[in-house]
Amino acid sequence: MNTGSPPFRIALVDDHPVMLDGYRNMLAGAPDFQVCGTAANAAEALTLVENTAPDLVITDLTLPGRSGLDLIKDLVALRPGLRILVISMHDEALWAERCLKGGARGYVMKESDSATMIGAIRQVLGGRIYLSPQLAARVISAFASARPRGSENSPLEKLSDREFEVFRLFGQGRTAKEIAARLNLSPKTVAVHRDHIKEKMGYQTSAEMIREAVRWVQVHG
Repeated sequence: MNTGSPPFRIALVDDHPVMLDGYRNMLAGAPDFQVCGTAANAAEALTLVENTAPDLVITDLTLPGRSGLDLIKDLVALRPGLRILVISMHDEALWAERCLKGGARGYVMKESDSATMIGAIRQVLGGRIYLSPQLAARVISAFASARPRGSENSPLEKLSDREFEVFRLFGQGRTAKEIAARLNLSPKTVAVHRDHIKEKMGYQTSAEMIREAVRWVQVHG
């Protein structure tokens, strides 16, 4: 608790009004938290942070236009040291490490209960990193096994953040043109990312890459 001190100011970023209302209701039960504003996309979030100087930003990964992962990097560039917590439906085993490398301080699955979310918020506001017990155990195990550099658990770890997003969107059935519009890229840039994915993953054709991307999305979402 932050008894006797001004409440921590929290900015919420999610494009679903129902989720924003849920976060507001959850945080309303903690007198040491205050929602200083909400945003539905990355551009709104950057303006919100500039205008309100929150102590913590809670953001989703899937946002219209610029992605939540890009937003994390933009926020860190705008305000180094800003505490950022990701709350997302995407599998933490696939996304948490990328978010932490981008500058986030914690990752929580949207299916988590309120107590877990509040605990994660307090941990991040306290200057610590939050990971679920399962993911924390995985990280510790990786360090303990001293995995040689280059021996990734998954071939997808070879992909950059942008390539990973492009792969996932192809797996969702999006066309190159649709991916370009969603990620604010040119179709030519998407084609370059596609070719890099094929090379890194060992696919011979774009059709093979897309088939594997679809299979991957069916399993991992």
